[in-house]
Order: sequence, then structure tokens, then C-alpha cells
Amino acid sequence: MKKKKGIGLRYAAWGWWHALRHERNMRIHAVAAAAAVAVGAYARLDRDDWLWVALSIALVWSAECVNTAMERVVDLVVGTEREPLAKAAKDTAAAAVLVLTAFSLVVAGTVLVPAALARLVE
Repeated sequence: MKKKKGIGLRYAAWGWWHALRHERNMRIHAVAAAAAVAVGAYARLDRDDWLWVALSIALVWSAECVNTAMERVVDLVVGTEREPLAKAAKDTAAAAVLVLTAFSLVVAGTVLVPAALARLVE
């Protein structure tokens, strides 16, 4: 069977869109990313600073997508049962998002905030 070109990209885009539509935290991350891009544009970040901002956004969105996938698979396997191992798996996946969100806040504090403040006092 011949594989259609671009089909993987379509599925990936659908997965991202699904997470955005169905996960409140993904929408929060999207708003935060849009705010970071807006502040970065206002502050006229240089290329290296944009790379840090883009990396932060990509890492948080990726972690949130993996977290969502983990939650769906665990729910599929366990159903509505309370299973300690399932809870541990879901909580650990959520912790990965938390760690990367904290990293993004560090990037915002060291890249975005100083650049925006410098632009304000120009």
C-alpha cells in the first residue's frame, strides 16, 4: 500500500487542534504564547532571544500534547476505576508540563521582561 504524502502532518495538526479545543490548559498555554510573542514583538527581541521564547513555547505545547495523550490512554485502559498507578502516570505527565512551564517563566523573566522594560523607558 502506497503511503500518502503529508498524511502524518495532517494527523499531527489534528492532534494539536484537538488538544487546543478540548484541554483548558492548552488554551491557557496558547494565550500565554500569544502574549509572549506580542511582548517580544513590542520589545524588538533579537534572534537569540526569539529562539529562547520559541523554544519555551514549543516545549510547553509539546509537553501538554504528551500529557493529553497520556491522560487519554490511561483513561482508555483504566476507565472510571481509581487506580493508583494510573494516577501516578497522569500526575507525572502533568509534572513534566509544570517543569517546562516553570522554565518558560524563567525565560520570560530573563528575556521578555527586561527587553520590554528597556523598550518602555526608551
